[in-house]
Amino acid sequence: MRKVIAISLLVLAVWVGVELYVRGSDGAFGGLFAGGLGGASAAFDAPGNRSTSDRTVDAFQRAYDKSEQRVERLLEQPAEPE
Repeated sequence: MRKVIAISLLVLAVWVGVELYVRGSDGAFGGLFAGGLGGASAAFDAPGNRSTSDRTVDAFQRAYDKSEQRVERLLEQPAEPE
């Protein structure tokens, strides 16, 4: 019986972890815990209840765009005479 309970708790822990990872703390469980820390500052709030993966994709896209701008800027500079 102990093994059944232990496996059930493990499955529950994995499910909770995946929910939090995919949807973020505000979106997990249908928004049940959205705004849970009432006194928390806005610095800790996720922009627009977006998931962690969405924010990661946006951060990657910003870094990629910045890199592309740098390459464009370097290609536009005239070559230095040797």
